[in-house]
Amino acid sequence: MKRSSVLEERRKRVNPEIRQSVALSFRIVDRIHEILQEKGLKQKDLAQRLGKSEAEISKWMRGTHNFTIDTLVSIEDALDAPIVQVYHSHPYSESEYRVMATAEPDALYKAPTP
Repeated sequence: MKRSSVLEERRKRVNPEIRQSVALSFRIVDRIHEILQEKGLKQKDLAQRLGKSEAEISKWMRGTHNFTIDTLVSIEDALDAPIVQVYHSHPYSESEYRVMATAEPDALYKAPTP
């Protein structure tokens, strides 16, 4: 298919951060599709598990939705599979991770008492 030179010029002017954000959103949606397929599920099933409408899930799955961390956690829980993996140059030790995983959320942000 022949590409429009006008469209190509406009694409070149898109802010690189926006382009990167959209690309990440598409990768997230691709991962969700992959999990659904692996588990033999449909978007309808995901909607039911999340207590959302099929229309809302359909909008999310178009690739331009700005997923919040809370939404991603909810989807991971609903599908019992990881979606996003965070890489860190200094990974947490097993004991640090256990403390964070079992702590009350507010406790993670409070200064320790002397």
